[in-house]
Amino acid sequence: MFQEKVLSRSLRLMFSGGVLLALPAFAQETLTEQPIQRVEITGSSIKRIQKEGALPVQVLTAAEIKQTGAASATDLIQMLPSMQGFVPSSSSVNGGGAGVTTASLHSLPSKYTLVLLDGQRVAPSAVGSGQGGGYAVNLSSIPLEAVERVEILTDGASALYGSDAIAGVVNFILKKNLTTGEAYATYGQPRKNGGSWSSAGITKGWGDLQQNGWNLLASYSHEEQERITALQRDFSAPGAFFKFGANGKQYYFDQRTGNTEPANLSFNARPRGSAANVDTTGYAINPYLAANGGCGSPLAGPLGSQCRFNYASTVEDVPGSRRDSGLLKGTLKINDDTTAWAELVLSQYAMTAQYAPSAQPMGVNATTRFPALYAKYVQPYLDANGLENPSGNATLNYRSVLVGGRADEYQTTATHFATGIDGSALGWTYNASLILSQSKLKDTAAGGYSDFNKLESLVAAGQYDPVTGQGADQLKGALLNGTVFSRGKSTLNTVHAGAQHDLFELPGGTSIISIGGDYSKTRYQVDYDPLILANSGFATQPASANYPVGGSYGVVPFDARRDNWGLFTEVLLPLHKTLEATVSGRYDSYDKVHSNYIFGSVPDASGLIPRLPSGDIGNSSNAGTYKLSLKWTPLDTLLLRGSYGTGFKAPNLSDIAGANTFNGSTAGSYACPFPGSPGCQVGLAQYDLLSGPNAQSGAQGLQPEKSKQWTLGGRIEPLRGLSLGLDLWNVTIRDQVLSAGVPEQQGFANPQQYSGLFVNPYPDPAGFTTIAYLLAPINGGVAHYRGVDWDFSYRNKTAIGDLRAAWNGTYMIKQDYTTSAGGEVQSDLGRFGPDNAVVFRVQSNLSLSLTNGKLTNTLTAHYKSGYHDQSYPVDTAVFEVNPDGSVGDSVAFAGLKVPSYTTFDWQAKYDFGQFALTAGVKNLFDRDPPFTLQNAGGGNQLGYDGRYADPAGRSFYITGNYKF
Repeated sequence: MFQEKVLSRSLRLMFSGGVLLALPAFAQETLTEQPIQRVEITGSSIKRIQKEGALPVQVLTAAEIKQTGAASATDLIQMLPSMQGFVPSSSSVNGGGAGVTTASLHSLPSKYTLVLLDGQRVAPSAVGSGQGGGYAVNLSSIPLEAVERVEILTDGASALYGSDAIAGVVNFILKKNLTTGEAYATYGQPRKNGGSWSSAGITKGWGDLQQNGWNLLASYSHEEQERITALQRDFSAPGAFFKFGANGKQYYFDQRTGNTEPANLSFNARPRGSAANVDTTGYAINPYLAANGGCGSPLAGPLGSQCRFNYASTVEDVPGSRRDSGLLKGTLKINDDTTAWAELVLSQYAMTAQYAPSAQPMGVNATTRFPALYAKYVQPYLDANGLENPSGNATLNYRSVLVGGRADEYQTTATHFATGIDGSALGWTYNASLILSQSKLKDTAAGGYSDFNKLESLVAAGQYDPVTGQGADQLKGALLNGTVFSRGKSTLNTVHAGAQHDLFELPGGTSIISIGGDYSKTRYQVDYDPLILANSGFATQPASANYPVGGSYGVVPFDARRDNWGLFTEVLLPLHKTLEATVSGRYDSYDKVHSNYIFGSVPDASGLIPRLPSGDIGNSSNAGTYKLSLKWTPLDTLLLRGSYGTGFKAPNLSDIAGANTFNGSTAGSYACPFPGSPGCQVGLAQYDLLSGPNAQSGAQGLQPEKSKQWTLGGRIEPLRGLSLGLDLWNVTIRDQVLSAGVPEQQGFANPQQYSGLFVNPYPDPAGFTTIAYLLAPINGGVAHYRGVDWDFSYRNKTAIGDLRAAWNGTYMIKQDYTTSAGGEVQSDLGRFGPDNAVVFRVQSNLSLSLTNGKLTNTLTAHYKSGYHDQSYPVDTAVFEVNPDGSVGDSVAFAGLKVPSYTTFDWQAKYDFGQFALTAGVKNLFDRDPPFTLQNAGGGNQLGYDGRYADPAGRSFYITGNYKF
């Protein structure tokens, strides 16, 4: 049954309602036999007859993509069971996503999954340290309407593609040689408020390449997604303060923050007249609460002598977005043996992410910083209680509640131009291409951020009091709306050439060799507004100490580049008519990183860390990798396959270039790691974070990551219409570069062990003293990933129509890692892990489809297994409930058992001929996301985890397609 046809009898895949259907051989018996043609498939540089091969490759066609109901490339890829660990759109709500969404195979971080466009590399975007760091292609910039099919290789491919392909490859293949046209429009609306989406597009081709010798293809689409706020969904509306039950008891979860309006004030004091050696005690007060008996807002409530703000009720569950994208592709047949081509892909994606109002602790004293507030609130408290404050300093825990939430508009503009030539000569077939790819990311203030100098002037003039909130309407003039905080540009230029030739005859057929090479120049740049550069302590900071209240600041510009080249070869060996082997090898060489911003380590006479001449930093790296794969078909109905290979990954540019800079505050609140030290804050508090690179060379510098991968599996068709595919896979990574270094939870839980990562005391750029924790890249120990992918399908013609069933998924057997060489083994498998992520033991999709004439109905179930949720030690976020219903004492909480999560989708399509109408319902039974207590995941959402569940609820959509 595994005969060679233009369409494979066992690989042709149908993607129906989000599930891969591997059609068995009998289903294609009506296909017309055509001359055999060689085509290139993802995972091999050799063009061959497209059929089930030695590597597991999933193929989704354009028609099958439409059947999923996916509104974007992000939706399509992130619904697949083999995808875990990606960056979703919800991570842009104050979770470091910055408008980027990614692919991630088998729970490996996104930086290990290579995303291609027409087989070509695309300029990547930076991924936040909380999502694994490094660089990955932003799926939001991929124009799904222009895609002809998607090929997904779920096996490591460094021996062919080089660095970044350790987990596998996702290849978006664009439409080509069309002479017809198609237009479509879609509208979707959840049953509940918020979250509607719409899209429309048109594609048209002119000229047949075989008949006319040329073809021109143009495609354009526009998409919009409406936001969903936390208050629009019952499961997220309570935010960071709610009652819950577990193990037969009632608890309060309270993660409200001390940054609020009316603001809290904290300071250290001792009895007046005490000796100089008498220790001070921490005090926290809220004058508004003391005077009024409340906190003046439904989102703020008292906790002892302070007010606490429920920030998580003010965020978005899903940010709003819009996308415009287009494709222009031309192909010219120069002669019978030579074809030239060029393509231009343009995409502009804008996401507006809103989260809590500006939260900003600020220094207060009697002379230089808000002296009026010190005189009005701190000094009277000291006098009334017989206290003195030896340092004269206090901290204002401020939040600009009354001017609304912070919002960032992240705009990604992607330009991808490629041109090349394909041909044959002297018995060789060859190809050569030039790729010029660029991605720009702009972050613009869209609400909530304010100018510190203007805020300070308003306070000094008595027009605004942040302690009581009086005069908040005056803050509108201090807002920074429209200010471009940062502009990033990623550039990737590549020259590629390859050729293949038949070698010699073997018992199974003709052996083929493929050889090739590529040369790439990569550059990444980020420029910041002077407000963001302020207070960095580096020579690049502006003269003004002004900064955006509630935003990032104290950073330095980034501009680094690196060149690399690689050579590869692949040989196909048909050892027998039932046995085929493929051997491939590659050699890669990466230069040192050249940085235009290099800094000293200590301040000069000016008090700033000086900028040094640009130059090369870090280590150069090179490596040879190989892969061996085998395919055996002892029976027409049985295929067995296996592969073994090695891989490597050079450290990312941002792992080597840059500077150790202020990076906001910790995600969690902690007791002081070094009690009695000058940087201690009162009670549980958020401390500062620093982030930076490792620019050293030699043994102290970062080394390349090395990996080994193997797969073992196959496919059997025991009965007519039944096809069963199964693949066991394994990935081991050594010297893994951990961009975020040792996680903050681990560092604060073991401060003595990681004392070298703490800066104590640390002068916060806002003017108060605290403790900072450094997140710097390290070569961590070893990471293991192992699992099983399955793909089962059944098809039968019945009296009521063509029935199809499919079940595919991934079962994770192993996932663990260490955060340092020889360190403790950590794992996220089935639990909320120390890196704030979850790896699901099982993810699967089950689909039933019935086609009767022109009508097709499909019902799909999406399943995620349960896991053990985040735990909380005493004095953090979980409290007992007193008999009167009030909040009691803090208790240690071992974490919830988050249940499994299953949703059903239904879709119906009626084909009128030129026009087709599709209607569907997502989350048919309107199931809410499972309840969790995590507060350190992808964004600021609480009550559920926005990385793993869609908060939209039951949603209806309708799509019309017209062909012309």
